[in-house]
Amino acid sequence: MKGLNLLALCAVYGASTWAHEQCNSGPLGKDCADEAGLLQLGRQAAARGRAAGHSHSNATEGASDTLNEWAILSITNYHVKEEHSNDWFSYADVYARVKVHPSGKGYASKMIVNNNKGNVDLHLYVPRSATSATIDLYDQDDVFSDYLMGSVNLPLLSSPNCCAQSQVGDTGCDYKLSMHRADGTRDIGTVSASVISGKGMQTRARELNYRGVLVLFEDITRTKDTMASFSIKSVDVEQELSYARAGSVIPESLHGIFWMDQRGVHLPVPSDPGYKQVCNMSAPEILVSYGAGGWNPETLCVEGVRQYGGPPIGGQWTWFMQKGSKSPSWAAGEEWNAKYDFCFRDKTFQEIDVYVGVSVNKIIGKTLGKALGTWTEDTYITVPRWINNVKMNKKPWGWDRETTIAPEAFRSVIKATFMEQFGTTLSNAAESLMEVFSGYLMEDMMRNGIACHYPVFQIIDGHGRQTEHFQAYLDWATNGREDINTGNGSQLVGRQVG
Repeated sequence: MKGLNLLALCAVYGASTWAHEQCNSGPLGKDCADEAGLLQLGRQAAARGRAAGHSHSNATEGASDTLNEWAILSITNYHVKEEHSNDWFSYADVYARVKVHPSGKGYASKMIVNNNKGNVDLHLYVPRSATSATIDLYDQDDVFSDYLMGSVNLPLLSSPNCCAQSQVGDTGCDYKLSMHRADGTRDIGTVSASVISGKGMQTRARELNYRGVLVLFEDITRTKDTMASFSIKSVDVEQELSYARAGSVIPESLHGIFWMDQRGVHLPVPSDPGYKQVCNMSAPEILVSYGAGGWNPETLCVEGVRQYGGPPIGGQWTWFMQKGSKSPSWAAGEEWNAKYDFCFRDKTFQEIDVYVGVSVNKIIGKTLGKALGTWTEDTYITVPRWINNVKMNKKPWGWDRETTIAPEAFRSVIKATFMEQFGTTLSNAAESLMEVFSGYLMEDMMRNGIACHYPVFQIIDGHGRQTEHFQAYLDWATNGREDINTGNGSQLVGRQVG
């Protein structure tokens, strides 16, 4: 069984002839580390072929290839014995931290307040090259440093101690791990974990989205990951993108895949002939979806939607191919690592405020040197809505996207104030951010602060079916205009590659 599985992996990765022969005639019973070494050349070749704008041979093959290069690591239920927490008069305030080896990337869970038993519900993508993960459970402290209650090391896919490949690829491998402390104290409690790859990973990602749980794909500093633009077929987007499906806790009005018709080519809408697109300029974006975001029922927000990046499988936001089968607009924004939270104003779910968050570490790295933005846990600053106000208004036919940029005179005051308080370097960073998020808008809007509108149509519904707007989208996405669309039936999406 293991030899057959290794053969399948070699075929999936497109390994060299030599590696393929090893799969057929080489010694069986190799451990996971040997398999990883054998497939390294094939993995690198496959990654080079898919990244940097190279198209998949077809959507199914491209998806299968990526599915076997990654796994989802899940950290769930924990139980810490009372004598091992750091609280005298209450239970522990528990959160988990995970460090993946050898990359050193770190991840953190939500906090479970005052409970020595619970579910931290932490899920993250790990590459097949990962050898192990260190799982730490902490007791949060408001006064002193957080208390490390216990740790455990979990072998991952490239470790000789990993579980059977056949299990990882289908049903996953489940663990109940005994935690220990640095002083040698053992059996302080337990934590449950699982690892799953292949189609099983894809299924788990969808199940987590049904619950509104975000699968993390960036490390805690948000500077150690690499994103690349991948080519996908415009006709097969429901096979390639991560979209909220029917039954998800994400509100139904955001299920499926949506076309940002920024040029108004699908207007007028017969049922609403008075609706008009306002502002002639637009960004070379096409689609957006919400299946890789998380749902916060308290704030009514779909959180963590990425414009320039995304998980290693699927994707959230697509771009026209331009010169050289690339997107300069995507490349310009990728450095900033912005995230978007789509927040409903109330439970009528008729209006959405879109909040743009920018990585502080990216700002530091951009202005003071990349090395200075990599050593500490990152946070986001939200672009104030009085500078960049983005809304979505529900319509019977879809959504009205409304964007208002503050007038140039007001922005100049903000820039001058920023310079006075923080100096030229950070003031220039603020100006650069303004250009990234609003520089493509028309000049009179920047000068006078008018509001722009464009329609957003659902083209794939929550069941994966094409809607009445799909053909109009496809005609526009494949029109071959040299100024904005040279993809010949393809478009680009940002995904994690490392």
